[in-house]
Amino acid sequence: MERSPTTFERQEIDRVLRLKRKQRESKACYPCRQRKVKCDGNQPCRTCVKRDHPEICAYNVDKAGGTPRRRTQSRQVNRMESPHHAAAEPVASPAGAVTDSQLLPSSPLGGPRTSAQPNDSSSYVYSGDNSLVSMLRQQDPDGAMAREATSVLGLHNTYLSYPFIDSKTPQDRWAALLDIVPHRDEVLKYFHFYRICAYPFNPILVDVDKFESDICIYLGAYASGELGDRNEVSEQWSSGKAVGHISLLLATLSAGAHFSDLENPLRSELCQDFARRSFQALRLANFLFRPSLDVVQSLLILGNTLQNNGQSDAAWALLGTTVRLAQTLGLHTERGIAHWPDHAKQKAKSLWSMTVWQDSLLSLCYDRPPIVSTRGWTPDAQTWSQLSYTNLMHYLCWIALGIIKMQETPESEPTQNLKLLTELDSSYARAQPHLLHREDCRNLQQHLEHLALRMHVSFCVSALCRPAIKTSLQCPDDSRYVSLRSRARESLVMASKAFLDFQALSVVPLRTWSMVHTVLSSTLLLCTWQETREDAQCRDLQHKVIAVFSGANGKDTGSSEYSQWLSARHIRALITLRQTLKQRSSQANTSLNSDQRPATHLTNPPTGDVPQDMMFGDLAPYNDLFPGLAYGLPSEVDFSPVTYLDSIMNVPLFNYPES
Repeated sequence: MERSPTTFERQEIDRVLRLKRKQRESKACYPCRQRKVKCDGNQPCRTCVKRDHPEICAYNVDKAGGTPRRRTQSRQVNRMESPHHAAAEPVASPAGAVTDSQLLPSSPLGGPRTSAQPNDSSSYVYSGDNSLVSMLRQQDPDGAMAREATSVLGLHNTYLSYPFIDSKTPQDRWAALLDIVPHRDEVLKYFHFYRICAYPFNPILVDVDKFESDICIYLGAYASGELGDRNEVSEQWSSGKAVGHISLLLATLSAGAHFSDLENPLRSELCQDFARRSFQALRLANFLFRPSLDVVQSLLILGNTLQNNGQSDAAWALLGTTVRLAQTLGLHTERGIAHWPDHAKQKAKSLWSMTVWQDSLLSLCYDRPPIVSTRGWTPDAQTWSQLSYTNLMHYLCWIALGIIKMQETPESEPTQNLKLLTELDSSYARAQPHLLHREDCRNLQQHLEHLALRMHVSFCVSALCRPAIKTSLQCPDDSRYVSLRSRARESLVMASKAFLDFQALSVVPLRTWSMVHTVLSSTLLLCTWQETREDAQCRDLQHKVIAVFSGANGKDTGSSEYSQWLSARHIRALITLRQTLKQRSSQANTSLNSDQRPATHLTNPPTGDVPQDMMFGDLAPYNDLFPGLAYGLPSEVDFSPVTYLDSIMNVPLFNYPES
């Protein structure tokens, strides 16, 4: 029996209507459907962006509370990640939650992964073992209870946003990224300086070989024009991980520019320009909300570069944020990265060790409390038979933290100092041959490592011996103080000699803040300590150090070369040391009357007392900065040279009552 035309038409009409109804339902995202507002169908849609919640813009959300599935867009610009999500993440995760794409030190360019992914990685937030979240995580292998508790207790950010830049469309963010990406010539020139001058003595990059391979990928993409078209967004290079990698690259170029062969002020301007672009890339990567290994490495290199440019207070402040982000990732303890793949755990430990390196040495120089902790890791120096330069430097940082802890007790006995000295000597004795004896050095790099390590070891030894320097006339028969005084004298002389030998071979010691601080503090202590200030060898070392910084011996390297990046504290120390040596030389050549006695108190310098032959450019601005600066040292009144050193190096640089 034939079907009537009316029946056929009705069935066909109903089928078409059902299809149209499904299409209409899928046009709006879930938030717009719930609010019953207009949706343009993009990812994220304009309405969600305007209402400041693009992270929840999702389509085809399962009714049972399942995972929202992102709509696949035909145009590349719509495939780009939103400002609040990594491109590879299918699920919006809480800000501050750490994902595997951020944790694992594989290709920052979003390449395929071969390692197994831990469960529940998109919502993992590090918490200590005693936290409620960790207890729930142990009871529930699936992590559902822990995720719910994290949300309920407010232990993660409630939304993802950009705190430092305006919310932009993917096209605008892509254009902002293209404004700061490094050019081919910049990469080829200044990464070379970073690799040979900065990295060997401060190896912050946890996998330098992989990083260099990624640079090759970057240069290939740059040459192909992928990073040159403002109208065509590259999905590969617009992801949060790729932007973090670009920030790290710019940070290395900033450090490289500082050690480059350019003349000041061009070198300083270029260094600051790279640093500014690196910070901008960090902002585009939303680093506070999306921490990663690349972000922590970038911040460490930028902080070290600020420090080397004389901005040590800014480096100190930035380091606090860096340490907190590293702790967010769980880098500070072995348990914190237990869910990581095996190949990533050693890199995580290396990165935390570099964080400890920067914090411990800066804290020791300033005598400020560190914020790092070493309780979660075992030092490699206790297990390895032969230690490299990097291994020993990591161990020195453990010693430095021990020194700072001892200094919390002003009247501590020297027994603990001697114990740490014994541990330091034991580890140093297991160093590679070229680090122990310069005659075993076979190339330039080994010579430089030998001299750099001698400087750092000497600084730690002198810090351990400071109780004996402070009390040079007390307990003269105490064997402990006698031993400490002997080691102190040896370390101060060794630091100055190593610096003089080092600067003859490389610009590294003259442009590295920690090494400049080491030689100036050592030279000042030699100049003020009663047991060394009249010694001919020590005085000769003092003159040679001053000659290096002041560009003596006919070298045109003083004047503007160092004054533009040395910190105000360093310049203060140089002025004091230079004038003191000049004063003593004058006293040695002038016969004093019997009733004349040296000054017994520290006096203010007269106007214009700064020597005109001081080759540090215009020193007039520093006269107002350093009121009460002492140019004369008491020669007969016993005083603590360490206290005097602190009065020079740690003078407050801010007028707090007026701020």
